[in-house]
Amino acid sequence: MIYIHMKRFIKRNIILITLCAMISTILLASGMARLSTEAEPVRLFQLKKVVEEFAKKHWDQDVIVVSKQDHLLYYCKNGRIVQNEQWDGFTFSFPVKVSLASPFYKTPEGLMTIDKKNARSRYTLFLGLSYPGAYGIHGASTRLASYLDKMETVDPNFTFVTKKDDTRGCVGVENRVIKYLFANVPINTPVLIVP
Repeated sequence: MIYIHMKRFIKRNIILITLCAMISTILLASGMARLSTEAEPVRLFQLKKVVEEFAKKHWDQDVIVVSKQDHLLYYCKNGRIVQNEQWDGFTFSFPVKVSLASPFYKTPEGLMTIDKKNARSRYTLFLGLSYPGAYGIHGASTRLASYLDKMETVDPNFTFVTKKDDTRGCVGVENRVIKYLFANVPINTPVLIVP
């Protein structure tokens, strides 16, 4: 009889301990999520400061800054981040979302420049980066260009390229964005890619 009561007691305590552990895990996870959500605006504020400092350093040139962690591309003219600029029927405000290297590749980091423009790339326009290898900033495959043009005309916020990381180390942007950058960004524009 004592044995049966002890067995029930142990079983209840094991269930109680398991429930407590599960609740602790859930509370910890929600607390961590809350911390990362609170830290995000601080990190983005710091990133914006890096962008502004880089733009000031190159005050006489346009600049591009890409944050790999945040999947964002900033474009600055005259030392300022471009905001609400009308071009070709769209309004451009930076930063914009980017796609980066798929898991088997790595998007390079550091200071480089736009060293070439290729309008006949297999991608919708290509801004080459002065980094060893064939890295650049580009849109979707040219075979999708007319479809994406139609979709972007219907919905100026349509996304295709930036839905997932699927490049071989390049920086992918939506087609309307690469068209804007291709038309506006000069050769030798400084580019900073940060982790």
